[in-house]
Amino acid sequence: MIQVEYTKNKLDVFGKVVDFKYDIAEVEQNEQYIFVRLAIPSNIKMGESELRNVYAVNEVGKIQWQIKNFPPKNNPEYQCAPIVGIHIDSNGTLFVTDFMGRRFEVEQKSGLMKKLTIVK
Repeated sequence: MIQVEYTKNKLDVFGKVVDFKYDIAEVEQNEQYIFVRLAIPSNIKMGESELRNVYAVNEVGKIQWQIKNFPPKNNPEYQCAPIVGIHIDSNGTLFVTDFMGRRFEVEQKSGLMKKLTIVK
């Protein structure tokens, strides 16, 4: 595993520091990436950046992607919500759960969210 430390909004990967806009709430990792979920303050206006609060960082401290949390084109009533949990299962699959209780599988190379299930 990659040596990772974090304090507030700073992630340290082998001495390379990555600064984020908000504090880090959660970190998961596999052999390729460090997945970082930011804590979004409740007293701010939710914009696109706040809804895309999960990042993949590689072993040299470079951000590979910011999660693609966008409404599906075929569902105009869909409302995006901030991600409140990340998890890597025993098969190495990355899952995220949003504030609305929806669980998505995430494509680890791109950050694309897919396979919606309801967990609440």
